[in-house]
Amino acid sequence: MKKLSLLLLLSTFIFCACSDDDEVNVVAGFESQLSETESECSSTTGTKYDDIYFHTTFKDEQALLEFDHYYSSWGFGGGFIYTNKTDISTPGYTNNSAITGTGKYGKVYLTSYYNSFTPSKIVNLNPDLYKFKGMWVTNSTYAYLSIKDGDSMAKKFVAGDWFKLTITGYTSSKAEIGSIDFYLADFRDGKSININTWQWVDLSSLNNASYIEFSMASTDNDSWGMLTPKYFCIDGITLAQK
Repeated sequence: MKKLSLLLLLSTFIFCACSDDDEVNVVAGFESQLSETESECSSTTGTKYDDIYFHTTFKDEQALLEFDHYYSSWGFGGGFIYTNKTDISTPGYTNNSAITGTGKYGKVYLTSYYNSFTPSKIVNLNPDLYKFKGMWVTNSTYAYLSIKDGDSMAKKFVAGDWFKLTITGYTSSKAEIGSIDFYLADFRDGKSININTWQWVDLSSLNNASYIEFSMASTDNDSWGMLTPKYFCIDGITLAQK
């Protein structure tokens, strides 16, 4: 009974907390949705999309948010997956781990692959009750190691380089509300930042968005587009009660 009470107390602390101004916050989680270690969600069904991918969606444990997921014959093709993988040393696109090796609040977190054909979108399923407040962001192992050492496609970052995540909010009628930039790597003005910890990103300027979408940009490009691996990881997506 004591163990059960402690578990309930911890769950309340993580998933429903009050800020200093008595604002009630709820944190989306996935901790109970993976039963095996070193695993990730995988889809076997979906709707044919763009003649290359299949598309489906998934929700967090409390059904607060909906996430796009795309896959193909070669595996994860865009949008989001949730995973508890801990590999912080293996380079390459087959490694979907966060560079932290774990989530911010537990073992399970989200990894996203961005491209213009398979949007990375998060939908607020209860916009009348909740608004976006913020989330924790970090690099994927793939992107972090590519920026640090270079790889067969992308260069090692040098002075002046940067790698940026942009989060854009939209109304239900697809009108843009605004956007927020977060630098996953920043080598401008004497800096040598390559993010390898969980960093809080404030989404309060997008709090009335019905959904948010993610895009990425980098100084390392060729005629086909960005060469820096287009992956990032997020956890602890926080909604505030209206």
